[in-house]
Amino acid sequence: MSVISLFISMFFLFSPPAHPVHVALTSIEYRKEQQTFDIEFKVFSDDLEHAIAEKYNVALKLANTDETPNEKVYLNKYIAENFKFIVNGDKKLDLVSYGKKLSDTAIWLHYRSKCSVPLKKVYIYNTILMDMWGDQTDLVIFKYGKFEKGVSLSAKHYEINMTVK
Repeated sequence: MSVISLFISMFFLFSPPAHPVHVALTSIEYRKEQQTFDIEFKVFSDDLEHAIAEKYNVALKLANTDETPNEKVYLNKYIAENFKFIVNGDKKLDLVSYGKKLSDTAIWLHYRSKCSVPLKKVYIYNTILMDMWGDQTDLVIFKYGKFEKGVSLSAKHYEINMTVK
């Protein structure tokens, strides 16, 4: 093995992860006609696989088009433990999964929640991947009618309280 080959091998062995920035996106949008919130999470697939492996000792391969056994169970469990959505101070909205979409190195997880009451206040708790990466940032975009707000969450700031106008 040449010195150059050895150097290249060592570089890849000890190089940082493929994406040194740990960021996710959560989009929450109200659909008035259906009286539902569509909630979508976009995360790096390998980060989510790592979090689920660490937390539940389960190896998922999210980039595969075929689902691994119990994949939905573990994805839903992880989301339920790390994301809470409460309206008007006391009504916790339950999330129902309606699919996923793969795009390059990321995965979109799609959820829906029924909500027929007019909104006054919203509380969002979001710690997705924050237990894995100290520098994790989640950008949350919330839309309800003409009201729209974007918030950046981190391990130190993972809750949102909003008055909807």
